[in-house]
Amino acid sequence: MNNKYFYSLWIASVANLDFPTKAGLSADEQKAELDAIIANAVTMNMNSIIFQVRPCSDALYKSKLFPTSEYLTGKQGAPLVDGFDPLQYMIDECHARDIELHVWLNPYRITTGATAEKPKHDVSVLCDGHPAKLHPEYTVAYADGKLYFNPGIPEVRKLIVDGIIELVEDYDIDGVHFDDYFYPYPARKEVDGVSVLCEYDDKKEYEKYGEGLSLGDWRRQNVNVLIKECYDAIKARKENVSFGISPFAIWKNKSPECPEGSDTRGLECATELYADAIAWVKGKYVDYICPQIYWKFDTSYARFDTLLDWWCDAVEGTGVKLYVGHGVYRVEQEGWEPDEIPNQVKACIEAKNCDGSVFFGYPNIKKNAVGIIEKLAELNK
Repeated sequence: MNNKYFYSLWIASVANLDFPTKAGLSADEQKAELDAIIANAVTMNMNSIIFQVRPCSDALYKSKLFPTSEYLTGKQGAPLVDGFDPLQYMIDECHARDIELHVWLNPYRITTGATAEKPKHDVSVLCDGHPAKLHPEYTVAYADGKLYFNPGIPEVRKLIVDGIIELVEDYDIDGVHFDDYFYPYPARKEVDGVSVLCEYDDKKEYEKYGEGLSLGDWRRQNVNVLIKECYDAIKARKENVSFGISPFAIWKNKSPECPEGSDTRGLECATELYADAIAWVKGKYVDYICPQIYWKFDTSYARFDTLLDWWCDAVEGTGVKLYVGHGVYRVEQEGWEPDEIPNQVKACIEAKNCDGSVFFGYPNIKKNAVGIIEKLAELNK
């Protein structure tokens, strides 16, 4: 990584959000969409693109471990259209313009939600050869309608690490990136008129591997070990490939029991998603941390400036870079001023330990909502 301010776009493939805009596009149509994304990145003076290449234990690239994504071809496991490899194309075109290409992976997610037509809790909907179909015992169906790999199983960890090794060895990527999906976001249900938290079924694995830890500590350890193994695997092969994670922005809320938490009131990624981002930073097994601070300066329960300052303090002296995730998807929501995101970027540039900004919500960039293209271009000349 160079020392310039990291300025990047998230490009999502899940549910055909950003690329491809629909499944089954021809190779030329895919190239045209990718070219347009890169052109916007160049216009905005972006020096990086974070490209989602494994949204659901699948692949938008040539993989021996994971099937081709249904978001790309329309049918999971189908051949790449005309042999076109979107990842290789993005690497070549980005590097030709001095733009870094980071691959974005969702390590545990297998499916995105159950419907009457597609009961995605059931591995039978997966294509033959899918690792979850080969090993249904690796999976957990959760109340959010998604199927997940179980973080408590060592063989799952090996599969995820092997998938990263494949990418690092086969492609000239600049970074590997995870977002905020670890253990699932809590889902609730009504029981006798009372809202109760749905159970995540990993009792068997906890009994086998828990080693006297509390359930929460064991789950956090499962994720921490995976993160360190991913970091070590990357660095053993290509020292210059960076590894970073974009967690939910609240680690823990400040309380008498946790005075080191942030002055916020919201979901805690360390206790509810079992994603202990501060352990990763202090352990120095990420190159950067990119909290998703998707709130405004005046959001009462989670102010942008409060969290920016807290994360700047958190990385102090660790050597881990801080990049901030900005919620461009919100810019047209009620109460969001046109200059909210530019003012956030200015605050990041001026902050003592902040080294970058990453923007989520490409559709609003694509249509240049509130003139966001020109506003962001101006800030990183």
